Amino acid sequence: MTDKTKHSMVTTFKGRMTSLQVGILYGFMVKRISRGYSTAEMSFLMGYSTDYIRQKEELKQIGFSFEDIHNFATALEERSWRGFSYSYEEHNKEADYLLVKTLSKVRIDLQLFRIAEDQSQTLVFHLLEENPGYVRYPTSEAEYFQEAQAVMKVLFEGRLFYSAKTALEIYQRCRTISGNNNLDPKHIQAAIASFTSLKEFPKLKKIRSKEYGCMYEKVFE
Repeated sequence: MTDKTKHSMVTTFKGRMTSLQVGILYGFMVKRISRGYSTAEMSFLMGYSTDYIRQKEELKQIGFSFEDIHNFATALEERSWRGFSYSYEEHNKEADYLLVKTLSKVRIDLQLFRIAEDQSQTLVFHLLEENPGYVRYPTSEAEYFQEAQAVMKVLFEGRLFYSAKTALEIYQRCRTISGNNNLDPKHIQAAIASFTSLKEFPKLKKIRSKEYGCMYEKVFE
């Protein structure tokens, strides 16, 4: 359900989860937000479709598999899975939950409530993140996109893409070459898209991998 106001938009999502699933969901959200990644950027680095993590966080797809946890930790370059699960609830029982997402120009406010049988609501957690659609410094942001494009051009003309590479590998290589810590996954994702959408060959081709999700390889015909 969505409620639009003059300054913000409130959307609610409902789902039935166990306390373990709630704990893992919270762990994922905290880790993602702490890195400053949007759900689309997180999905990209994991090799998944752009809306994969958003669907999870909006309770449209409940639960994370061991593969999800592994890919999530790898994308964040975490050495262990510790910190991906929190014990918010005392017993691992199922309950109905309500996620209230308030989107304003600058930030996103996320609140998860547990719904009791009498329909009363108990706040489970409350998180804030910057709205990924908000551009604080437009000039600098445009420069980052241009820099990512330039670095990708160097990599594309070299030998890197003679074998398939994951989104994370490309992101890491671009940051290493540029030395710019302000390059975000979205900048690299846009640069990759420009090479996969080329009308002529050679170009980048997105391929599917059972182990790594989406990968990218240079093709000549």
